[in-house]
Amino acid sequence: MKSSYSTVRKAKSKFRELFPERAYVYMHFLLFILIIFMIGGCSLINKPDSPLNGILNISINNEDPETTPEAAEPEDMIAEVTADPAADSDADPGSENEPEEKTAAEESVEQTPIIKTICLWVPPQFDPEQGTQGGKALAEAIVSYTELHPNINITLRVKATTGASNVLSALTAANNIAKPALPSLVLLSRGDMETTVQRGLAKPITTSILSDSSTWYSYARQSAVNDSMIYGIPVLGDSLVLTYRMSKTGAEMTDWQDILTRGLPIGFAPSSASSLFGTFIYLSQGGKLTNDQGQPYLDPKKLTDTLTFFVSGGQNGAFPPSLSQLIDQSQVWQRFSDGTMSIIVSQFSSFRHYQTPEISVHEIPTPEQYTDYPLVSTWNFVLIEDDPDLQAEAVSFAEYMADINTNDIFSVNAGYLPVRNSVHEAWQDDPQSSLAQMMSENAVLIPNNQILNKIVPVINNAVNQVIKNQMTPENAAQEAVSTLN
Repeated sequence: MKSSYSTVRKAKSKFRELFPERAYVYMHFLLFILIIFMIGGCSLINKPDSPLNGILNISINNEDPETTPEAAEPEDMIAEVTADPAADSDADPGSENEPEEKTAAEESVEQTPIIKTICLWVPPQFDPEQGTQGGKALAEAIVSYTELHPNINITLRVKATTGASNVLSALTAANNIAKPALPSLVLLSRGDMETTVQRGLAKPITTSILSDSSTWYSYARQSAVNDSMIYGIPVLGDSLVLTYRMSKTGAEMTDWQDILTRGLPIGFAPSSASSLFGTFIYLSQGGKLTNDQGQPYLDPKKLTDTLTFFVSGGQNGAFPPSLSQLIDQSQVWQRFSDGTMSIIVSQFSSFRHYQTPEISVHEIPTPEQYTDYPLVSTWNFVLIEDDPDLQAEAVSFAEYMADINTNDIFSVNAGYLPVRNSVHEAWQDDPQSSLAQMMSENAVLIPNNQILNKIVPVINNAVNQVIKNQMTPENAAQEAVSTLN
């Protein structure tokens, strides 16, 4: 024991010889600092955002599962994940309670736009897969729109306008039994738009695009409204015209006197309930379709003048009795195609569809004192969508199609009349530019289906009677008025 003690004393003595007294004090001080640092290091490891803790976690996660500490209880894990840093009111801002920065992957997910799908129902003449002018023009417009709105996807469904499974029947059936199958928008004629409103299928549209009346043709702006509310955004117009082959008709046609004296039959379908030519002539004579109360009405004098026109034309060979055999427009076009007839009454859009270098078009002449061009119809985008977000997107697309510049291009490419009043740059080089502008400027909107469905068959029946020489114009007119009443 003494020997050991002596050995220690000798070691201390030797230490003091090697290290002076002051250095000895410094040595103790450094030892004290080292102890404090080690204690503080343990505290840092316990902090979630400590670099040491990160190193520790990585180390643990890379260990063999059989040698790692026992996993935390599920309750502890949930509490740790859902803890709100702001819940501790005493927490020091900028301390360990600050939320961690988002990773690049998380930011990428948040920046990815949500794709919204607009379902659009269109009639066959606007089916891109059929290669029609209307279909191609619509497809091009959709591509342009989706390039500007990459978060929008537009799908097309083609629906017939006639037959048992027509678009109105499909809308009604889907509304009753399969609402998810309903479209966001449907492209409808003015008459069908009114029917959707009456059946409670169409939604009113909130839009400012119609507010500047000077940029719209009157007929088109009127067509957007039903029961004092906007239910459609018009995008195209259509009208009756005379389609002819100049190689067969001779010089350019002018007025009715010039046309009728050529002795060429003029094809139309008086036996069709929907043929509008007889009604067009009646209106151009100054006739009215409604009385002061808005009820269906025929003026006996104007109707007699109309029927006299057909009798005079028949005497010159323009309206032969054989016309009564034509019951629909497809038969009229067949007669024109096979050369049986060289002049027919058609829609402007039909002429544009079948147009060739040898086929020409002319407006239907009206008396000098009558400047209006009657029975011009429209195609309107009608809102069906229930979802408010998709409603806004659907209306945005419809407004784009009616935009003054977009519509100029769309109308000329689709082969229809424009609805916006502009300089029509897209129409500048089109042979029918002047005709399209004249008809659009003077267009009178077609009446609603309730009026037409009652009056058109009555007028057509009277026309049939006189071109077959079965009744005089006066008697046929009187009978028509009596039938209507």
